[in-house]
Amino acid sequence: MTEKRIHVVFKTHLDIGFTDHAEKIRKQYHERFIPQAIETGAHFFKENPDEPLFVWTTGAWLISDHLNSRSKEEVARLEQAIERGLIRWHALPFTTHTELMSPDLFRAGLSYGQELDRRFGLKTIAAKMTDVPGHTLGMVPLLAEAGVRFLHIGVNSASPPPEIPDVFRWRAPGGKEIVVMYQRSYGETYFPEGLSDGLSFAHTSDNIGPQSVSQTAEAYREILKREPDATVRAATLEDYGTLMWEARERFPVVEKELGDSWIHGSGTDPEKIARYLALQRLYDRFAAERMTANRQAFGRKLALVAEHTCGVDIKSFLRDEKAWARPAFEAARKSDPRFHYTEASWAEQRAYLDQAVAELEAEDAARAEAALAEIAVPSRPEATGAATRLDVGGWIIELDPATGDVAALTAPDGRTIRGANGSLIAYRYESYDAGDVRRHMDTYLTQWMDWAVLDHDKPGLAHVAEARSDVHRPKFRGTAGTSVIATMTSEAVERFGAPAEIVIAFSGGKDGLDIRLTLYDKNANRMPEASFLSFTPEGQTAWDVRKMGHWHATDNFARAGGAQLQAVTAVKGQLAGGAELMVENLDTPLVAPQSWPFMAFCKDLPDYSAGVRFNIHNNKWGTNFPMWWGGDFTTRFKLRFSGR
Repeated sequence: MTEKRIHVVFKTHLDIGFTDHAEKIRKQYHERFIPQAIETGAHFFKENPDEPLFVWTTGAWLISDHLNSRSKEEVARLEQAIERGLIRWHALPFTTHTELMSPDLFRAGLSYGQELDRRFGLKTIAAKMTDVPGHTLGMVPLLAEAGVRFLHIGVNSASPPPEIPDVFRWRAPGGKEIVVMYQRSYGETYFPEGLSDGLSFAHTSDNIGPQSVSQTAEAYREILKREPDATVRAATLEDYGTLMWEARERFPVVEKELGDSWIHGSGTDPEKIARYLALQRLYDRFAAERMTANRQAFGRKLALVAEHTCGVDIKSFLRDEKAWARPAFEAARKSDPRFHYTEASWAEQRAYLDQAVAELEAEDAARAEAALAEIAVPSRPEATGAATRLDVGGWIIELDPATGDVAALTAPDGRTIRGANGSLIAYRYESYDAGDVRRHMDTYLTQWMDWAVLDHDKPGLAHVAEARSDVHRPKFRGTAGTSVIATMTSEAVERFGAPAEIVIAFSGGKDGLDIRLTLYDKNANRMPEASFLSFTPEGQTAWDVRKMGHWHATDNFARAGGAQLQAVTAVKGQLAGGAELMVENLDTPLVAPQSWPFMAFCKDLPDYSAGVRFNIHNNKWGTNFPMWWGGDFTTRFKLRFSGR
């Protein structure tokens, strides 16, 4: 009988925030946790320098940050631990929402590990994502290009995993592939079928820090209780990744998109994400031109926006269960320190954008300011007419006289596309109640531990009479040139968080139709809400979505993944007669099927045939995402026809 070997990886889950403000967490790692890891490693190195019992693994960003920000003495201690093999980075900087990243920005994240490899004469071939349930297939060729062969994904145990094998070869269009181990926890002991080498994670929880000597010894005892006949050794992900790559032919191939069922969080601060996307497009242009040290520093700091932590833990820092209705909520924002501390964590995350721009030289910084100026909110127009038919650069736009919805479009070449049930392009605001939140939890949660319920629930909302589950439609007010102006009802504005006014401005010509939606005077609202701009052509339509430069059919997703809400850069629909409608979304990344309710989770593949709707903002559930947003906001879309 072949002897079992368990390769144990010691790791702490890094949230850059969550358990406190991000800068406090960063200092905690540098001042306490990295020294603790060095101390524990040194103890076991003295016992057996050839095979020490403790090797600590973390993302490349944290190691790079320590080496570039701490004293000479601290840096020397870390360098010694690395040279002894006691501390090791994996290929990724930290856990990200990969759907939010362009290929070039993802490469910027990989550059941390590549730089460390060059500095220490190592080759990193393994990577780790923790917590976030799913990622986009588009990162596979980028990882393969960087020499990464093995990716471990360990997810939050309350979230439904996509229905995929435990170990598989994840293959992208073009044939590039990596071996993936997917576990329904941050990581646990697992032997792939037919292999005597297993992988185990000695994982400490969010920002708890590395194990002490006694905790390390206890970790070995716990593993051996379950596997008494196994040999257990401290390992890096590189060690196990090499074994998995050598055995790759025995694993099934998966060519599906997984999706990210946490991606709704990118809609909780729409202004931050719009600015991030504008700067990411600029970074992509820098990458196409030439890379400099300043431009690389800009991209690296920009990547922090895609890190999976968006603020402090809502259930720990914002424990109020009463201030839900607007008057009580506004009063609490002014006087309750819990509200102040929580909002400050969101502001800290937004500051990543300014810190990134500060890395640029003057000429490039001016380009950044110009890119951000493109998403500045335009002056509010006054209605000067009430036409329900507009001519915009040869595009004929027919409007619904009640709502201001676009009912039909005729392109300059004479092709017409009509909307389902008379509505082709439409803005809607939705408010939700405790029943909607419960439907989300009933359809999404895999476990009902107290922490999971508190992460996803909105405690106290069930006792709020003002909460309501409803769809709020705009009322057509008039036109100003080629802009459509509509207002929301006073109840939706004052009781909930609908914008007082929306304006949809059109421009364009033969190359396509540009659409700019602007929300004015949106009140912050703690009760659950969301806004959408829908594109619903008449007839059944097959849709594809674009992420990280790759197109994906919406029926080629793993079941129970994140197919119902995705961060994309464009969608395209195949219309009757062979024509194609493409919509590029510049400032608002999230898209969903028109026919599926936003608050319920869809484990089957959702039906996109009725059209798509872009989520402008939401505060669907807590964890560490912003729970309200207010003000003015503008977002742009580019619509194109092609084919017959």
